[in-house]
Amino acid sequence: MMVETLELKTALLCYANSNSYGSAIHYWQIHPVMTDAKGVPHLEAGRSVSNRALEALCKAVVPFLVTRLGWVDPFLLAYGTGDNGPLIFFRPSVRRPIYFGQRTGLKSGMVRWPSMVLLAEPSKLSVYVVKGDKRPGLETMLLRPPFLNVYPDHSVCIGQTKTPSGCRPCDMEAWAESFYNSAFTHPNANDRDFLIKSTLEQFWQALLSGQRKRFPYHLLKPAGKTLRQLLIERDLYEPKRPASSKPSSNSHGAAF
Repeated sequence: MMVETLELKTALLCYANSNSYGSAIHYWQIHPVMTDAKGVPHLEAGRSVSNRALEALCKAVVPFLVTRLGWVDPFLLAYGTGDNGPLIFFRPSVRRPIYFGQRTGLKSGMVRWPSMVLLAEPSKLSVYVVKGDKRPGLETMLLRPPFLNVYPDHSVCIGQTKTPSGCRPCDMEAWAESFYNSAFTHPNANDRDFLIKSTLEQFWQALLSGQRKRFPYHLLKPAGKTLRQLLIERDLYEPKRPASSKPSSNSHGAAF
């Protein structure tokens, strides 16, 4: 087996400052590396790196991280990178079937589903409820999901449900359908984890029988967080930087 020797030729350096918003990168420089007679590498004078050069580097190393931004679905709320996401999206209230297992005491049928915020991660789905049919904003309060198969932490017991292999924006519809079409078979939480009063069985029976025409958001407990806080938890929120923030004059390189 032939072993090739690799030599250090180039170094990419980033210059960052620390402020109340965390670590904010301002400058990138690329330096040729020269090796002296003793085999010790030394950095030569560097040059600033353009956004175009950084983009080309990302495409070469991890091609799927840099893609053209085409149509953005208005229901997409936040997205990480690559197949693993995470992916957060919105689904407005809709009237469609809901399926229950035989042991629940509930019959499958047509109901009014709530508006939901869904969080998809590899082999994992979490669900929150939001009031209203409009796309939620950052300060929208999230509500508890009154579904069987859901744990107190909002994660869904996937069971035998077939879920998408990826967590990209193009997978939103498949993730939503996997939840809509799943069979709700067993409780994974207490009724009081989700509801202010009543039981989950009574809650859904009232919707199935037509006793309730509209979805009763007022019976749901708050999740204790806003959409902004959910994004922060998943590292998908970047606060606005102060308009007065300016790069230091004694740094060398390109400001982005």
